[in-house]
Amino acid sequence: MNKKTIITTMLALVTMAGWAQSTKTATITGYSPALKDGTWVFAGIGSSGTVVDTVQNGHFAYTLPVEEFTDSNLSFYGEGCPNMSMTIFLKPDITVKVTGTDLLSPLWKVESPLPEQQTQNRITEHCRDVLTELIRQGSGDRSQEAERDLIVVKWMKQQMDILPSLPVDAATIRTLMHISEWAMIMARQGKDFPHMEQLKDLEKTIAARAPKGFEDQLAEIHSYVYAKDDQQIAGELASNESVFFKKYDDVAPENILQTILDKYKGKAVLIDMWATWCGPCRAGHKAMAPMKEEMKGQNIQFVYITPPSSPPTTWQEMIKDIDGDHYYLTEEQNHYILHHFESEGIPTYAIYDTKGHQTYKSIGFPGNDVIKNEIEKALDNK
Repeated sequence: MNKKTIITTMLALVTMAGWAQSTKTATITGYSPALKDGTWVFAGIGSSGTVVDTVQNGHFAYTLPVEEFTDSNLSFYGEGCPNMSMTIFLKPDITVKVTGTDLLSPLWKVESPLPEQQTQNRITEHCRDVLTELIRQGSGDRSQEAERDLIVVKWMKQQMDILPSLPVDAATIRTLMHISEWAMIMARQGKDFPHMEQLKDLEKTIAARAPKGFEDQLAEIHSYVYAKDDQQIAGELASNESVFFKKYDDVAPENILQTILDKYKGKAVLIDMWATWCGPCRAGHKAMAPMKEEMKGQNIQFVYITPPSSPPTTWQEMIKDIDGDHYYLTEEQNHYILHHFESEGIPTYAIYDTKGHQTYKSIGFPGNDVIKNEIEKALDNK
């Protein structure tokens, strides 16, 4: 399993608790004779996910809470299953049927009444050969990284070639988002994305044709295509005293947590470990916003810690709506803090009292009532 899968798996109970509040659902059924009995079926809305079924006689079925149109993910974990998910678009009260004859699940047939799924199916079919090559190569090791990058770039090129002929809808926008993010990541790694001019033209064309309702996604895509480098971002954040973008890179991992806590001596501190791509993390931010507003003026500091798996340009935009102090740390520093909290998953929350003692920890968002109660206890510990 990759890192994101491990994280979302650990959050299964949290995710399912949130799902239980929904009254509307969509149903997904599937079959492939190649699936072995006991294979885990992972699914969720957006980037969240959990085990929703286990395969029996090649069959699986599950329901997801769906309050409005959304995208979902489906993947399998068992012998021979690829480490890739497939995208299924959903809305309340529909049934989607997924079928295949092999284990190449991202290429399976998806029968759905939604036009967005038809768009997604056309993209998948157009890229069938290169996707097959990518799936069969697997994640590989570092020695295969360059070869895999070439296949991914070929896949991105094929998607860009078909997008202008398709409707501009959620599937088109999602595909363009994925391509743009990949191009940005390559650039930040010092690698050349050879189709950058085509991507820039496509971004303009899609933005001009897009219906209303996609403004946020288009803005994010634009930020990827014209991503700023670290120096630009650092310059723009230089005057913001609550944002620490790569300012602590020279601090040893074993010292980073205490270095951060030392800034807030005499205050209670809530630490929120999160990433831009983590759906449950963002849901926690939204849920806590009213509570934070209610507690304004009290002796509590909210501290947000993010790893470099979060694209810096996206992080810079997202933190504008999250009141608190923000730290963009190295992977080693972030890993040390998670290890210190005995956690491998995000979001992870930790609370320290006014004397600097850790009084609470949670892997996954426990709810405002719990967080507020624990903060109040930390404030009273004099």
